[in-house]
Amino acid sequence: MDAFVRIIGPELTTRMGQPVIIFNKPGGGSQIAVADMMSAPADGYSVFVGQTGDFSVNPFLYKNSTYLPTRDFDGVAMLARAPQVMLTNVSGKINSVQSLKQTMSSADGSVLYGSFGSGTAPHLLGHMLSRGGSRAKFTHVPYKGFPPVMQAIMTQEIDLLFDAVPGTLNLMKTGKVIPLAVADSSRNSHLPNVPTTAEIGFPSLVMDFWLGVAVKKGTPRPIINKIHEAFEYALSNPENWKKLSDQGYSRVSMSPEKFDAFVRDEGSKMKPLIVETGVSIE
Repeated sequence: MDAFVRIIGPELTTRMGQPVIIFNKPGGGSQIAVADMMSAPADGYSVFVGQTGDFSVNPFLYKNSTYLPTRDFDGVAMLARAPQVMLTNVSGKINSVQSLKQTMSSADGSVLYGSFGSGTAPHLLGHMLSRGGSRAKFTHVPYKGFPPVMQAIMTQEIDLLFDAVPGTLNLMKTGKVIPLAVADSSRNSHLPNVPTTAEIGFPSLVMDFWLGVAVKKGTPRPIINKIHEAFEYALSNPENWKKLSDQGYSRVSMSPEKFDAFVRDEGSKMKPLIVETGVSIE
């Protein structure tokens, strides 16, 4: 996400007519970054760029979350999206749709699925898959971040992993990891020969990775519109978009009002799913 914003940073500066400084503030489920924005005036000079989890998962996942997007944010723009992909090891016991279904149909079957941590998209998707008529035992194996879970799928420590297209393209080039399905309603242009989850019999197994922009609630509408227009301008640069498209992103354009509605809808879908998993982080 940091790299995404840095690609379009120069055009943001050009359009805004003043320097746009990018701060990467990870940690606490983005609560540190959000707290910085919330402590500043609602004047548009502090802008939050976040991803799916920041807007629609973390506020419900963290027991003492300090923010709620529908209460504390004014939406500015949706920037891009990328579907999640179901991955497996080419030499693993589950290395095809057929072997996945055979395993799931057996009461003696077992599936180890990895994630970057409890409550992340790979965890939630694995949970959703497990309730899709499976008789097998699904076990969630959380890892501390991206590198260890990628190592786990390449060394067959786990059977399945979901990850967004931008994170999977280089991984698949190793030849050790293959995609079984794209968790989307339509095929992905970067993986045109990979079926959707609906095509392999799991139509409800759909989830996007997406990037969005927000400001503090109460920011004047003309300022929100100006920031929105600056991001649209930056993403319309062909050179910028080619770099982002090559990474696996698809362009999405939403007005501030539509993005607000989208965030509300996503939260209403994710909250009960998180409750169902029983996961809560202090």
